[in-house]
Amino acid sequence: MWNALKQQDGAVLFDELQDLGFETLELSRHLTPDQVEQLKPYLRENPPCSIHNFCPILPGTSQTEAEPDKISLSSLNTDERLEAVRRTVQTMELAVELEVPIVVLHLGKVDTYDRSYLMRDLYNYGEREFEAFDQKVTEATEWRKRKETRHQDAVLRSLDELNESALKMELCIAIENRPHYYQIPNFDEVGLFFEEFYGSPMRYWHDIGHAALQEKLGVCWADRWLEQYAEYLVGVNLHDLQGLEAYHPPGTGDLEWDELFEQIPSEVLKVLEIRPCEAEPVIEARDLCFNFTLRVNDVG
Repeated sequence: MWNALKQQDGAVLFDELQDLGFETLELSRHLTPDQVEQLKPYLRENPPCSIHNFCPILPGTSQTEAEPDKISLSSLNTDERLEAVRRTVQTMELAVELEVPIVVLHLGKVDTYDRSYLMRDLYNYGEREFEAFDQKVTEATEWRKRKETRHQDAVLRSLDELNESALKMELCIAIENRPHYYQIPNFDEVGLFFEEFYGSPMRYWHDIGHAALQEKLGVCWADRWLEQYAEYLVGVNLHDLQGLEAYHPPGTGDLEWDELFEQIPSEVLKVLEIRPCEAEPVIEARDLCFNFTLRVNDVG
C-alpha cells in the first residue's frame, strides 16, 4: 500500500521496501497485474505473509479506484456476487502459487444511505459527547438494521463457497473489520459468521485503525473486537489516526500504542498498512512495533 501507486516497477517496489528493513511483505489490493508479475521472482524466494482480496486490481479498475470494491461478496445481485466469489478464488490461487498462508477478505456492505458524514461533521465540530451525536449514530445503525439481513445471507452464501475452496487449497481466509458502520462485518456479524462456519479455515483479521475510527464515531468500542474474537485472531493491520484520517504510520497520530500493543497477542501476524509518505516515519513505525515484540518475548 505504501508504494504501490508511486512505484510502477514491481522489482523496484520490492527493493524500496527491503531497503527500509522489511523482510516480509503483504500484497495489497492496489497492485496491478504487471506489478504482481514483476514481483513474482522475488516473492518466490520471499513469500508474502498475507494478501488482500482482490489482488491484483480488478480488470477495468485503476489503482486509485481500488477502494471501494466494484463487485461485492455481499451483493444482492447474484451475478455480481458470484463474480466477486470467482475473483476472490483467483486471489486465493495467487496465494497458493506464492505460498501465501492468509487471504484477507473485505465482505462488502449493507446497501443503505450513508450517514457517516453527519457523524464526522459533529465529531469535527467537537460535539462527540453531546446527545445529538448519539442520536445520529442510533439513526444510522437503525437504518442499517432494516436492510442488513439480506446482505448477511448473501455473505453467508459467498463464505460457504470460499471456505470450501480454502479447505481444498489449505489456505486461511480471514474476515476483516471495516472502518464504516454500513460495511460488513459489524461487531455482531463477526460472531454470526463464526458461529455459522465453526471449524472452518476462516479466521479474524483485526484492523487497529478501523476499530479506533468506529470508536471515534460512536459505533463500537475499539477493544471489544479483540476481547470477543481473540480465539479466531490470526493477524492485525497497524496504522494510526490523525483525527478521522487513517493509515498514518504508528506513532504519528492519536492512538496510544503502548496500550494497543498490550492487547495484541505476540504470536499473531502484525502488518504495517501505511499510506504513501516519506520513508523516515515508516522506519520509525517499524522500529516501534519491532521493539514492542522484543519486550513481549523477553517477558515471556
